[in-house]
Amino acid sequence: MNTYKIKLVSQTNAMLLIMILLATLFGGIFLFVPQGLPKPLSITITFTGFIIAYVLWQKFVTGRTEWTINKDGINMIWVKHFAFTNNKDIFIGWNEIKSISRGFEPQYYNLKIELISGEIIRFYHDTLTTKDDFQEFLTALNAKHSEKISN
Repeated sequence: MNTYKIKLVSQTNAMLLIMILLATLFGGIFLFVPQGLPKPLSITITFTGFIIAYVLWQKFVTGRTEWTINKDGINMIWVKHFAFTNNKDIFIGWNEIKSISRGFEPQYYNLKIELISGEIIRFYHDTLTTKDDFQEFLTALNAKHSEKISN
């Protein structure tokens, strides 16, 4: 039984944050450009904006989870929820899983678990800024799922 620490991304929160940041950026450009800002102040504001965007991204868009794979199934516990959500911990038995697939979407890996009931559970993982156990988890998950299918 291994436990994997994985950082997930809420696409809904990400889109909302990006829209707010873009509106703020364009609003700032139209507000300050006509008057012109001194170059050092412009660089300071830009750098500060990037730091604020990163902090907001970590706070509102990312969640942290711990996944455990064992003989009975997959257990996922939320260590840090996405902002404004209260996601529930999940246990999925091997006998409930129809298929497991993953695909690359722009800047995210999409882990899709299709249940026998027809329900599809998706998780998005940020591939650009995240250093976690995701690749090791996928390898172990695919190996265990293949083992369960062949038995």
